[in-house]
Amino acid sequence: MWQAQFSNGDILNAINEDGKEILFGKVLARLDDLESLSIIMDDKVFRVRMEDGRFSAYVGENDPIHFFASGVDIDSLDNIRPIYFVRETVHFGTHAAALAPDTFPGTPAVNFTALGFQANLAGRNIKRYLAILPNGSYIIQDE
Repeated sequence: MWQAQFSNGDILNAINEDGKEILFGKVLARLDDLESLSIIMDDKVFRVRMEDGRFSAYVGENDPIHFFASGVDIDSLDNIRPIYFVRETVHFGTHAAALAPDTFPGTPAVNFTALGFQANLAGRNIKRYLAILPNGSYIIQDE
């Protein structure tokens, strides 16, 4: 589940108090005051700060791990925007559909959830995100 925090103290969750899904477009509509975006998985919280591109991960016993965009002067980042998406795989099999039509197509399996930022640096667009695996491990990706 994602959670957005804004400079005025507002917090917007992917699911509201009534259990209804909130569209991520509500976060994108408030980019000017978006402070951070988090992914919450059980007892793990992964966060990216929009003002400086700093990532943090709180895993298990709430021990923060902070790391910055290596090789990038964060003061030089311009127009920072969030990256959030879920990469899934659905397996289709025609023989499986004939044998078990109630289960076709297969349930999507999450490959990873992406959390990060894209920004302008010296006139070019950069992207950096955490690929958070379902087991809570993560790797950093650059594009």
